[in-house]
Order: sequence, then structure tokens, then C-alpha cells
Amino acid sequence: MVEFPSPDAAERAFLLECIGTDRLEHFIALCTQYGRLLYETNESLNLTAIPPESYWSKHVCDCVLALRALPELFADGVRMADIGCGAGLPAFPLAAARPGLDVTAIDSRGKKIAFLERAVSAAGLANLHPVHARANELAAKPEYRGGFRTVTARAVAGAPELVKECRNLLGQGGSLCVFRTESQAADEWPALTADKRVRAERTTEFPLPHEAGTRLFLRIRKP
Repeated sequence: MVEFPSPDAAERAFLLECIGTDRLEHFIALCTQYGRLLYETNESLNLTAIPPESYWSKHVCDCVLALRALPELFADGVRMADIGCGAGLPAFPLAAARPGLDVTAIDSRGKKIAFLERAVSAAGLANLHPVHARANELAAKPEYRGGFRTVTARAVAGAPELVKECRNLLGQGGSLCVFRTESQAADEWPALTADKRVRAERTTEFPLPHEAGTRLFLRIRKP
């Protein structure tokens, strides 16, 4: 069995700030279960390059940071899609943190979706729905087209390409929210601001615990 750490004091304090007191312990239990399954499966299927000792700071804390940057995720009943979800990051932590959030996790790689289905079943997360597909394929289907208030993307293509891929998944006034470092955002900003079909914004930078880096979000709104 993979040796798996618990979140330390700094990581717990960070998670508390993002999630709040009422949900924290249950959230940690769910993400511990998910993390064990992630690293056990990672021995035979490439799901992550982040080692277990950095799981809480570089995966879980990074993912739930979206809750500080995107206040709409706290509204019950909001439909969110996570494109290129891979093993389920940030889809799984966000669904675990916010049971009122309806999360559709989309990826074109069947083995990773199959893993996420196992993780969702084990955790009993009724608000997380893995889908094996490409985002642009789903956007052509009536049940998905324009159906989401928020679309997230963490470790996939460049932001300008993502706009093309998933713009039709967003409802009127919805936004694509892309996880970025400062250097990534600087490279992509000129192309985003030149696209008159959308309105681009960027958040402030947020530091992760243990000097694991900083994160900001590019928000590309559909008028």
C-alpha cells in the first residue's frame, strides 16, 4: 500500500480558509480516500507526476483555491464543467467541498474517466458526473450546449484554444476559468484581450502553502 500523509497544520489552515469549518473534516476524509486510490492506481496507470508528500499542497490546496477566486461556486445548484479533468483534479476536490455544486468532469481519455468513476463511486459523490468525451463534442449536444455557468480547466491547453473548445458549453454570462501561473497568464493575455467575442479578466495571485508556488485565474466571460 502507498504511504500516504495527512494534511499538516499549514495545509489544514489553507483548506479551512477555502472551505470553512463545517465541511472541513468530511472534505479531508473524502480527499484522503481519493488520494490513496489515486496513488495506488498511479503505480500502473499514469495519473499524476506529483509525489504523495506534495498531494495536499500541490493538488488539493491548488484545486480548492478556485473557491476563493470564484464566489459563484458557493451558490447551490450551479452547474460547472471541468474540461480535460484527467484523474479528477479539480473536479473531485471541488465536488467534495461543495455538495450543492453540480460538477460534470470531461475527458477524452477513457482510462482516466474509468478511474474517476471508481473514485466517485467509492466516495458516494452524487454531485460529480464523469463523462468520456471531448468538450467540443458535448457542446454540440442539446443537453450540454449552453448548460454551464462555469467551466474550469487546470492542466490542459492554452487559454485561447480553450475558448474555442468550450465557449458553447457556457450559458449567457457564464465564464471559463483557467488555472494559471503568472508567466502563463502573461503569455496568453494579449490573445485573450484581442478576442472581441469574450471579455477577459485576471485575478490576483494566491500563494499556496509550503512555497508550492502561486496561482491566479484567467476568467473569460461570455457576454
